[in-house]
Amino acid sequence: MKKVLVLGATGALGSCILEALKQQRYLVRATARTPLKAEQLQPSADEVFVCDPTQPDTLSPELLQGVDFVISALGKSLSLKDKSNSTFHGVDFQGNLNVLNLAKAHGRLEKFVYVAAFKGEFFPKVAYFKAHEDFARALLQSGIQATIVKPPALFSAFMELVPFARKGMLASLGPGNSLTNPIHEMEVAEACVNALSQPETTVELGGPVNYTRLELMQLINKRMGHFRLTPQLPYWVAHTALPVLKLFNRSLYEKAHFLVEVTKTDCLAPAKGHLRLEDYLAEHV
Repeated sequence: MKKVLVLGATGALGSCILEALKQQRYLVRATARTPLKAEQLQPSADEVFVCDPTQPDTLSPELLQGVDFVISALGKSLSLKDKSNSTFHGVDFQGNLNVLNLAKAHGRLEKFVYVAAFKGEFFPKVAYFKAHEDFARALLQSGIQATIVKPPALFSAFMELVPFARKGMLASLGPGNSLTNPIHEMEVAEACVNALSQPETTVELGGPVNYTRLELMQLINKRMGHFRLTPQLPYWVAHTALPVLKLFNRSLYEKAHFLVEVTKTDCLAPAKGHLRLEDYLAEHV
């Protein structure tokens, strides 16, 4: 049986990757930053290493010993509940790079699969996208066989908006007329596992339904019982607040900057998923 190391296993996507790997009968090793989080990964993972990829002194060659593949969903959370002061560069780029360097020095990997962001190359000044793209580039130049999986938004990301909708505070940024096709994290997880045995270096995939950003906000508001018109927050308000936010909270600024910029353009990935966001919300909300 082949052994897969999963980075970012405690997140919504990471937990789905663990499930998809077990369904395909892989041996699974996962990382967790604390003993408590390590306990939460059992019995989904066969082995759990407590370490922090952003801290090289917590990593050891044993992490890669006997590992055939790496799948990384490691990244800083976009959730507003995340109060850490880390940056996207520090986690999404440097954390992954630390493990990649360890693999180059001590591992014998057959493949490294990394979950990046669809259309990230079009946003070089947005920290979230830049960190993904910088690591993807380093991975493809590493000499290790690699696949970059690039979805647009995951369904789980919209759960972050539910508390705002519950309070009647969910608004659309700008007119909300740009399009995207979010995808279920389980379908992305399955694509990651399939990539272990496929030759593609890049896999782009989105869900089956195209939504405007405004329609997404309306969908969540209606799920919470709010059927009135969804308010729109003008871009000038967001752009006025961003420089001030950057001075006082770099982490929150990077998240806000991402949310503002990503709503301005269409992000339509090839429709390879089959599950609908409406059904996901009905199940989880």
